[in-house]
Amino acid sequence: MSIDEDIPVAATLTDLEICQAVCEQDQAKKIDDFDGDECVEENPPTNSEMRQALDILKRGVQLVRQILKNNTSTNNIQMNC
Repeated sequence: MSIDEDIPVAATLTDLEICQAVCEQDQAKKIDDFDGDECVEENPPTNSEMRQALDILKRGVQLVRQILKNNTSTNNIQMNC
């Protein structure tokens, strides 16, 4: 069995798809002003913030892959005993 088959769909998104999803989510987010009677658009994330978010997501994907790889290796060892 390939490790890739066990990776959740979210972990297989491309970098571009992740960036687009984050941008769309941030652009749609609104915050209330102090009076609570109107909404204002939140400032879009900077390129630096987007790169930081992407790095965090990439590390998460790497961690999931490593865990799945370790679990697959452990399962194979236990089955051979």
